[in-house]
Amino acid sequence: MGLIAFLVVAPLVAAVALMLFRSESQRGVITIAAAGVTGVASVIFAVQHLLGGYTTFALPQEASYVITWVMTIVDIVLCAVILWFAIRYKNKLALVLGLVQTVGVIYFANLTLPEGAEHMLTEPVYLDQLSVIMVLIVGLVGSAICVYALGYMKDFQHHEPAGAPDRRHFFAALMFLFLSAMFVIVLSDNLEWMFTGWEITTVCSFLMIGYTRTPEAIKNSFRQIILNMIGGIAFLAALFIIHLWGLPLSLASLTVVANSVFAPTLILPIMLLSVAGLTKAAQMPFHSWLLGAMVAPTPTSALLHSSTMVKAGVFLLVKLAPLYLIYPAASAMVVGIGGVTFVLCSFMAITQSNAKRVLAYSTIANLGLISACAGVGTAEAVWAAIFLIIFHTVSKSTLFLCVGTVEHRIGSRNIEDMDGLFSRLPRLTRFMMLGIMGMFVAPFGMLISKWATLVSFAETGNVVFLILLAFGSAATFFFWAKWLGKLAGVAQKAENVEGGVHKSEWAAIGFISCLLIACCVLLPVISQAVVGPYLEGVYHVMPQLIGVDNMLIMAAIVVFIAIVLLTPWGRATDKRRVAVYLGGQCTDPDGRQYHGSMGRTMTSVKRNWYMTGVFPEDKLTLVGVILGTCIILMAFAACFIFAIPALVGGSFFVDRQVLLVGPGLGGVLVGIVVFAIAAPILGCLLDGLDRKISAHMQGRVGPRLLQPYYDVRKLLSKEDASVNAVDEAYVTCALIFALLAGGMFISGSNLLMCVFLVTLATLFMIIAAYSARSPYADTGADRECLQVMSYEPMLLIMTVGFFTATQSFDVAQLFNLNAPIIVSLVPIFLGLLFVLTIKLRKSPFDLSYSHHAHQEIVKGITTEMSGRTLAKVEIMHWCESILFLMWVGMFFIWDNPASIVLAVVVALAAWFFEVVIDNNFARMKWQNCLSGAWLVALVMGVVNLFYVLITPFI
Repeated sequence: MGLIAFLVVAPLVAAVALMLFRSESQRGVITIAAAGVTGVASVIFAVQHLLGGYTTFALPQEASYVITWVMTIVDIVLCAVILWFAIRYKNKLALVLGLVQTVGVIYFANLTLPEGAEHMLTEPVYLDQLSVIMVLIVGLVGSAICVYALGYMKDFQHHEPAGAPDRRHFFAALMFLFLSAMFVIVLSDNLEWMFTGWEITTVCSFLMIGYTRTPEAIKNSFRQIILNMIGGIAFLAALFIIHLWGLPLSLASLTVVANSVFAPTLILPIMLLSVAGLTKAAQMPFHSWLLGAMVAPTPTSALLHSSTMVKAGVFLLVKLAPLYLIYPAASAMVVGIGGVTFVLCSFMAITQSNAKRVLAYSTIANLGLISACAGVGTAEAVWAAIFLIIFHTVSKSTLFLCVGTVEHRIGSRNIEDMDGLFSRLPRLTRFMMLGIMGMFVAPFGMLISKWATLVSFAETGNVVFLILLAFGSAATFFFWAKWLGKLAGVAQKAENVEGGVHKSEWAAIGFISCLLIACCVLLPVISQAVVGPYLEGVYHVMPQLIGVDNMLIMAAIVVFIAIVLLTPWGRATDKRRVAVYLGGQCTDPDGRQYHGSMGRTMTSVKRNWYMTGVFPEDKLTLVGVILGTCIILMAFAACFIFAIPALVGGSFFVDRQVLLVGPGLGGVLVGIVVFAIAAPILGCLLDGLDRKISAHMQGRVGPRLLQPYYDVRKLLSKEDASVNAVDEAYVTCALIFALLAGGMFISGSNLLMCVFLVTLATLFMIIAAYSARSPYADTGADRECLQVMSYEPMLLIMTVGFFTATQSFDVAQLFNLNAPIIVSLVPIFLGLLFVLTIKLRKSPFDLSYSHHAHQEIVKGITTEMSGRTLAKVEIMHWCESILFLMWVGMFFIWDNPASIVLAVVVALAAWFFEVVIDNNFARMKWQNCLSGAWLVALVMGVVNLFYVLITPFI
């Protein structure tokens, strides 16, 4: 109990000390010492409690009574602060809500405190593995952000107008007060104490957003306090109802009550606590406050997005998750709002060029995914939610800190101004690339968590949110890949401006990046030793969503990617350097200048693609606010229209378990070797046959069957020349991941993992193209991103359809079936054939490899590649073609060995069909590619999944 008190008090003491000792040197000593002590105490606390089960700590009722009194006084002081600022800045709505909350707090205290100490909880502190995870998040990541703020705020103050007061001591004190309040939230079982911590974070956020006191900052700070006071009032109303029913104000006891005859009494409190969690987590229609928080200094954004504030909201929702299996109205509300928020904010992130707004929309979207998982309420969904919390924390805090430092170094947070950043800020850019990959790339934790989310939604037959997840994830790929491509551009000559980065900034960024890699590598351990036991204690089951073998493979891939990004591995320093192709005589390769028409010197400028016409931010925001409001109102209306007992006792979702039948690591290794040998040979033969058939259809004789082999052999023998030293390393990674994907498929391993690895291979191909900083390669890479966004939903829907037909994601399960999966998945099969045209790069979807009139000279994404690098691209294309045709064939395999012959025949027929299409259709516009692929995925996916998943429950 002493260590718990220390975790709460130590940051509080640091906050007071920072207010008293205001010099820069004193602030540095206090901050570093307090951050170090808090971090070490968090680790010690975790060592003591992480591997144990739940633990309660008893307090004498008199001591608990005194603490409750203190908490009540703090509540009243916080209300007074809100009222003072509302009056000072004449904000009527904040004043009204502040008065309501003040009256509520005083009235509630008048109800509870006169009852005396004998009515206090005897065990007001409750610990479990989730609480310990949150303590580590707050203590390690939060403390690192406080250290980062030392250097950042020094530069921030330097950029303030002359004569601006130095209030950095106040800012630093607020950060430590934030940490103290978060410890109260995650360690308290007493809902009154939790409410106090809840409101402290609200007021601290208000003060930090308004730190600069500009009109915009004041406006956004009041938006935050108004929206979060709605949640605070909902929280307080829940406490009123619980107390009036004579139930204990204990978070842990809610589950006990919900499983008793008193279950109907909790429906409204659970709904109100859910609304409180949704507002704190910035979910629609309350999401705008988090966007407004971007005006605050970067440490504020990092704290709000990673270790505090919004994590308090999802923490509460995850703690309530078991209750959503009992209260379907509350479950539907949380899942509905989370799903809508995820997909709409993912779309809106595409349209943003301000780096902080991209991060903000991404945060809101991922919090929506966490909320949706919590709302489902099953053990599998909560597993996904917890890992989403962990990996979002480390990835997003890394990104925010990097963006803040970049802003001070280049004077802008606009993504368009990050051209050549890889050369100007090489180490910092690598950290940013690592953080971005941590947000959306397999096998980093965020993508694995989304994998688990998809599995949990599939298990529960949640068709609507499977579709939202598929399309939202595709949008996620697009905006992250675009930003990653902007960072990857390498200039041969650029001024390095990293010298001005402060040591405190490097320390924080490096520390959190190490946490990111460690969490990914240790994912199997965290799952088996921490999250699994937590779920076993809550649900009495330990879910197995992802096989341990797959986790180990993913951990190895994370290490490999980290080596590629952070070390000189694969950098070709002996290659001959050449200028990029600019469609004219190049005069300055580094400045991308060339002789244009009429003797003018022209400059080629790279600008990202934001699709504002396709995903208009204002219209999507309006749709989200309307949908979110309607979902909340309908959920509460259901409580009043229908009898409350009718809304208790069961979830909308029915759980089904995933069968893990895939091979071990040995089987996967054998599969990789077999695929690496066979796929290039078969792919080369198909490519040669494609050329001969196409020539015959065009009335020509055509080349030899083995012409592709001779072409690649010639490329391998050519002198290596490149525009930079990194493109071949990225292409090599793409080839390795394509081989790994194919090997996993033919060994019978996880189909979803196979799809993710194909996407990862494509991503590294895109990065290789972007690294050239060539206008033609950039255009090809942009189009490749678009094509991934086009076909990704259909591929994810295909994996879900596979699960519905086989009860597993492992390809080996096909040989245990009595009939081929085509019997139940005809619409999905047809949708796969449609997007297969995109993946095989056939017309009308050959957008990224051949967009130039002279295709033999310029080939889009491969424009700047030659020799060995281009040969690897061709080999990868052969391997991917074989893998995609195997996906077609798998629909016709069952426990009859002869079905393999049928699968081969169908795959060859599909390939011939694609060749015929390629020779009979002209290339279409990218808009038609996107809309066509999404329409097919939506129609085929919804029709097929509703039929397969819903039919057994009717």
